[in-house]
Amino acid sequence: MIKLYIKNVLILYCFIVFFVVIINFNNVFATQDAVYKNFDTLLSVIKIHPQNILINDKQTPIFSEYLASNLVFINRGQDLVADQGLLSAISSVGKNSMFGTSCFGSFSLETSKYKVGSGLDVNGVVLISGLAHKVKMLAVGAFFEYSNGNYDDILNSFESFPAVKGSGDKECVGGGLLCCLKFFDKFYLDFSGRKGLLKSNFYSLDLTDIYGNSACCDCDLQYFSSHAGLGCMLAFSKQFGMDIFSKCFFTHQDGKENVTLYTGEILNCSELNSQRLLCGLRVSKQTNTIFSFYGGLSVEYEFLGDVKATFINKDIASRNLKGYTETVEFGLLGKSKNCSAELSMESYLGGREGFSGTFKISFAFFNYLGRFAGYSLEKFENEKVGRFNKVFSFSKKECFFKVLGIIKDLNGKVTHKSFKKGYIVAFKFSKKFQDFCLDSTEVCIYIKDLKNEIVNVEVVSNNNLLCDALSKELFQMLNKDK
Repeated sequence: MIKLYIKNVLILYCFIVFFVVIINFNNVFATQDAVYKNFDTLLSVIKIHPQNILINDKQTPIFSEYLASNLVFINRGQDLVADQGLLSAISSVGKNSMFGTSCFGSFSLETSKYKVGSGLDVNGVVLISGLAHKVKMLAVGAFFEYSNGNYDDILNSFESFPAVKGSGDKECVGGGLLCCLKFFDKFYLDFSGRKGLLKSNFYSLDLTDIYGNSACCDCDLQYFSSHAGLGCMLAFSKQFGMDIFSKCFFTHQDGKENVTLYTGEILNCSELNSQRLLCGLRVSKQTNTIFSFYGGLSVEYEFLGDVKATFINKDIASRNLKGYTETVEFGLLGKSKNCSAELSMESYLGGREGFSGTFKISFAFFNYLGRFAGYSLEKFENEKVGRFNKVFSFSKKECFFKVLGIIKDLNGKVTHKSFKKGYIVAFKFSKKFQDFCLDSTEVCIYIKDLKNEIVNVEVVSNNNLLCDALSKELFQMLNKDK
């Protein structure tokens, strides 16, 4: 009886243990199913945003604005080339160079804010340097370009998510050609083309992955840009002048696929194009033989500038740079015989806001080649304003030596002369005309034989004030010798 009781208890105990085990197995499988279900959900999230799961679609336009800053930075270099760079090249071969070849350079420092998204700040310096040469009315040049800068961006156009800050550094290295052709005395055409490589990076401490790594990337892009311009230069007097101009700019920036962020995401950048039209005027006044100042107004309109990209194969909200920008500028120019320097300030309103400062310098060199190739009178032949002439009753030989004697009496020094070609080039007139010139300011005196011992004496100088004063003194002394 006791044995039967013990046997029944053991059987019951086995059933209870078996039942408990079955229940526990069901709980284990239920827990495992829940884990698998949660894991599948996690995988679905990671599939949408590989690694970086802390970014929202409303925050991704920060990448579009990063690409827009690249295009803006490239355009700033083109602006310097087409404006101050071109003027520096022309001025260096126009009146400074004795042999027609010169070296020029321009340097620009700027900070600007662009109305892209919540605001895009672009800062940097641009440097160009090159060689220019003049053939009659055509000035051509080749240049090297280097620019370095950075940008800052804050995207806060949404309420449910915190603002996102983006920053990055930029560097451009390239080169190109420029030219300017004058015609009909007052009009000119100019052109430039350049090609280079932009190196830039992006980083944001506000975008991190599940491991705390910040979103950042590097991107190298090639670019090409060009411009064509038409202008008219008006001279109201010896001191006042006006330049009316219009320029058309085009910039192309290559796209790039599979730009991998440090957090693992893929950013695809489409190619970008910019097409701008600029119209304006610049008024200048010469205060003395060394310094002149100018002021100008211009309006620019961007026709393209659309920025498109994809982030993890999803389109990002696009950005564009379309719109007007008004510019006000003031500048101071100083010139000597073989060197000129200019300092200018520009202020911007509209699509672009801020200011920039530009310093440019140009100087002539290779003058020693003139010793072998002959002296060039091109800078005097092209002078339109600084010319004064008078007819005298002398033979060419008699007048030639009388002019040499007068130059000596005025403490001037002759640098080049040719009786056969009928010209005398001299300088160092500052002792007699100290209010009008430096020692290095040159004057050319042409003596042309007309007929029956009658000559035409013409005084030419790129310094209008000196030319006027010297011609009066020279003509008066020649009249006394009659």
